[in-house]
Amino acid sequence: MGKKDDYQFDYLDDNRRFADQINGALFKGRQIVKPEELEPDESQLVSAGEKAETGDIKTIVDKVRIWKGKKLHILAVENQNYVDYQMVLRNMLSETIGYRKQWKRKKRAHEETQDLKDRDEYLSGMKKGEKFTPIITLVVYFGSDGSWDGARCLYDLLEIDDELKEYVTNYRMNLYDCHEHDTFEEYKTGLRQVFESVRYAKDKKKLKEVMQENREAYSRIDSDTRNMLEVVANIKIPDKCKVMEEGKERYDMCKAFEDMRQEGYDEGIEKGIEKGIEKGIEKGIRILIEAYQELGISQDIIREKCVEKYGITREDAGKYFA
Repeated sequence: MGKKDDYQFDYLDDNRRFADQINGALFKGRQIVKPEELEPDESQLVSAGEKAETGDIKTIVDKVRIWKGKKLHILAVENQNYVDYQMVLRNMLSETIGYRKQWKRKKRAHEETQDLKDRDEYLSGMKKGEKFTPIITLVVYFGSDGSWDGARCLYDLLEIDDELKEYVTNYRMNLYDCHEHDTFEEYKTGLRQVFESVRYAKDKKKLKEVMQENREAYSRIDSDTRNMLEVVANIKIPDKCKVMEEGKERYDMCKAFEDMRQEGYDEGIEKGIEKGIEKGIEKGIRILIEAYQELGISQDIIREKCVEKYGITREDAGKYFA
């Protein structure tokens, strides 16, 4: 398991985040699943590839919880950073194996009690009318390169004529792709900041607006969310942005973002100076101003930088603006 998978595996190990992921993705933010209602269950390690001799194919379900015992659901969450074009098949297989394991447990229990009454029950390994616990699998796509463009159901993977569809059983995958959403108020934990950062990773202006609108939360990022942001959104939050709150480490992402922008200013300045020396001060100033304008820097700040680095007046700097 790679570094990104490791962090995601640990991040959703917290019942608060696990419940938040399910409630946000499946129930539109309604608090249906409560963290205290989740019971631990072993991950369904049913996969590491394909066995040549037996033809058995295995897969991995990252996180599994039991919700309200046998009454309702086993909640399984699979995390993906890249588009896996056979994910539908992985989901089908993992759920089939999950139901098969439930049947085996029932069969063993009946063999111990010897309570199967007739031939059909005995051969089936279960009683007539006996039920299984439903399994829900949710694929969470953290990819920052764009929206999920893979299959979402079995039909998407089949070359099938319309007249045959009614005879072929379909399988639909539950997929959450943050690129398909513009707001994330349905999330109550650091997942909101993770999804917002991934969603707007390539739109720094929009990300800045989002951070300003929710500045309190972005100024108090917990250490686990900080790690997630680093690996899934490639956002660096240095140690100097750490603050202590009630004995816990928190990180000010707003400060980190502002520092990154300042570094961008400084880098732009240095490039402008170098090009100014090469091509003449006047052309260098124009290049520098254009670079800053692309970053969305105000004219007042740009003028000050020109004064500081090139020794010209604010009035002279104003002549270079289009």
